[in-house]
Amino acid sequence: MLRTIVKVLLLVAVLASAGAAGWWWYTYHLAQVEVHTVGRGDIVVGVTVSGAIESRQKSAVAAEVVALLDKLVVDEGQVVRKGDSLVELDAAVVLAECGKAEANLDRAKAHLAELEKSPRQEEKDHAAELVNQAASRLDYAKRQLALIERLVKQGNEMQSQLDLAKSRKEVAEAELNAAKAQQALLTPRQEQIDRAEADVKFAKAELNRCNALQEKYVLRAEHDGIVTVRHVNVGEVVSPGQVLLRVDNNSDLRVRAQVQETQLAGVRPGHVARVLTDAYPDKPLSAKVTEILPRVDPESGAVGVLLDLQATEGAALMDGMAVDIAFVGGERKNVIRVPAAAIEKVEGKTRVWVRSGASFQPREIRTGLAGVQWVEVVSGLEAGQVVRLLR
Repeated sequence: MLRTIVKVLLLVAVLASAGAAGWWWYTYHLAQVEVHTVGRGDIVVGVTVSGAIESRQKSAVAAEVVALLDKLVVDEGQVVRKGDSLVELDAAVVLAECGKAEANLDRAKAHLAELEKSPRQEEKDHAAELVNQAASRLDYAKRQLALIERLVKQGNEMQSQLDLAKSRKEVAEAELNAAKAQQALLTPRQEQIDRAEADVKFAKAELNRCNALQEKYVLRAEHDGIVTVRHVNVGEVVSPGQVLLRVDNNSDLRVRAQVQETQLAGVRPGHVARVLTDAYPDKPLSAKVTEILPRVDPESGAVGVLLDLQATEGAALMDGMAVDIAFVGGERKNVIRVPAAAIEKVEGKTRVWVRSGASFQPREIRTGLAGVQWVEVVSGLEAGQVVRLLR
């Protein structure tokens, strides 16, 4: 009898151990099943692509001349306004040239003004009187010469008197010519004025050229923005084309997306998109398609799409940030949703596996909007229920 009781007790112990092991294995297996608690949320359906934020206004501040860098007015991170001085180069030689050009212009202007200045009436009258007097003396000398020539022919005058009369006539002619020349100086010839005007224009052009060259020694901001990169230091010699600074306007940003040809049908101007940055994953941005560029990249098969970013608070966006762009094709807010991985289709029916006690039971559901990650459940499930993920 005792031996029978012992056998029964041993059997019970073995069965209890087996049951405990089986229960442990069952609960362990359940723990390994990936599940999801049904809840409410938003569903956005559309095309998702990659892209980057870019500034509409960004510039490389480059030198145009060979010169010593004399002064860096700004540094990295500094906000600048359009027209602000950024870099000053040593312009001592150019300043000297500009001073010389300005002096030449003043001289040319003074000469032209002297030529164009009308003589006073008394100066004109005096010059005319001198011409008249010289003409009278010449007329008298000519009459005297003619008289003496007749007397010489008659033998009443000596040859010496004739020579003296000729000499007096030549002197009178020279005096008249001199008086006329002096009178002509009071009214410059037009060619003199034309030449003086040409000298003034040339001097002005030289001064303008010099001033334009001088401007190249002060590099200014082409637009509002912030200095993002500095490549040089004071005392370095810079050369034409060398980039000294970079300025980006981070207040005027847009998104450039790369959309595959096969996805282009889901994108159009005016299309609303959601933009998510790696820097602010919890701050989705809103954007609108403004332009689809008319060119396909032959290597990647992608088309460039430009989007305007809407104003966003609390996100310090900047040129070059990588983003993911979802072009919204449909949207539902605050709906019952389950992961797409929880749904299976069997014989034309859509169903999920719902936890029922310690197991899962299949349940048919009716779905609505379906995205890559989430599917809307129109009927068949309630918030709080637990479904099994199948993949």
